[in-house]
Amino acid sequence: MELRIREVVDYLSTLAVQADILSVKYELESDRGQELASLLRRIKVLSIRANPYM
Repeated sequence: MELRIREVVDYLSTLAVQADILSVKYELESDRGQELASLLRRIKVLSIRANPYM
């Protein structure tokens, strides 16, 4: 079980890095881009919250 949690945390960390890159790219482009950037920021928050379980 602990290994599975660690895998999820690692995956969320990877997504958070990608989210940072994509949110900068899309945030300024359109309303849809802003919505996407918001969702990507949520991924980053989830990653930060998951770090203590690593």
